[in-house]
Amino acid sequence: MKYLNIPTRELERNGGYNTAKEISSQPEMWLKTYEKVRDEKDPLSKFMEKALRKNNPCVILAGAGTSAFIGEALVGPFQRRLKVSTKSIATTDIITHPEDYFIQSKPTLLISFARSGDSPESLATVKMAADQCDDLYQLIITCNVNGELAIKTHSENAYVFVLPEGTNDKSLAMTSSFSSMLLAGLLMLNLHRIEDMLPIMKSLNKCGNFIIKDHLSKLKSIAALDFKRAVFLGSGPLFGIAHESHLKVQELSDGKVICTYDSFLGFRHGPRAVVDESTMIAYLISVNSHVQRYELDLIRSINESPTGAKSIAIGYNLDAEVLNTDFAISFPECELIEAEDVMMVCYILPAQIIGFYKSLELGLEPDSPSKGGSISRVVQGVTIY
Repeated sequence: MKYLNIPTRELERNGGYNTAKEISSQPEMWLKTYEKVRDEKDPLSKFMEKALRKNNPCVILAGAGTSAFIGEALVGPFQRRLKVSTKSIATTDIITHPEDYFIQSKPTLLISFARSGDSPESLATVKMAADQCDDLYQLIITCNVNGELAIKTHSENAYVFVLPEGTNDKSLAMTSSFSSMLLAGLLMLNLHRIEDMLPIMKSLNKCGNFIIKDHLSKLKSIAALDFKRAVFLGSGPLFGIAHESHLKVQELSDGKVICTYDSFLGFRHGPRAVVDESTMIAYLISVNSHVQRYELDLIRSINESPTGAKSIAIGYNLDAEVLNTDFAISFPECELIEAEDVMMVCYILPAQIIGFYKSLELGLEPDSPSKGGSISRVVQGVTIY
């Protein structure tokens, strides 16, 4: 058996078995996540209708670290589709200033994303929300049926959605858990047509397998480049994917590669100063032609002022030669082009794979790359006051 084209025994020896398996399993987990949402369509629909039928409700998407970036990616689709005020707020911000984010008299739907459901910030946020909101509804989206969030959340105004067991990553870096929880959130917006989503889910599975299998050698070549910095750029929902992408490479390289992220337009306002000959820039290019105009303008601008940086374009129907980038990871022709929000799930795969190969290249163990123990699978040492 091989994962990411590396034999199981070699992966076990190098400390990368779980990460490689979890990255590779994502297309399968996406189908299983879809089936789980479809099976719970009726109770989920009733809960969402109950929470959102209030007068002028507010939706808050919350999580810690990687789980918070899910909210960043979903905030646009949620507000656009639900037509209600939606905010993405990290639990790490909420616990220090809860009064800045909750309005006591405002009906609130708090959607919490959590791989383990044991992070102290996530548990504290749930308790604080109950104290801060007179009319609170809670949707817990988690990968761990045995986590404290799943076990302790009991209320007629709460719903706990547990993803398939295989999404509960064993490795330090969140991979399958991130993309599957992101997909679950998107599917919550499509409960009314969940049965009709099957062709789109099959296309998503096809797209994921295409990247993992057909682009593997190219992504390995990118990881082998001598870069000390990496920049990930994304617009709109892809801003959240860029945020998660930067963290994946930085985590898996144990900080040997310093990473940052931004929007294409935001990058012009100072952050562009980070680009030099030791930098890799990853452009997450939108399928929206209007948005692309801004993105391509920035790419041309960077190309016109050579810095020696390497560049990779990620998106649909891309040509590295036309874009004048060093590499292009292009998604296959499929129904996903008609489902722009769902397509963003695929955009995280390149960073995960690059981070995995870079970790091995640096002599690290991808399953637990933090040699000094500065980061852990579930955050440690946080005291809630």
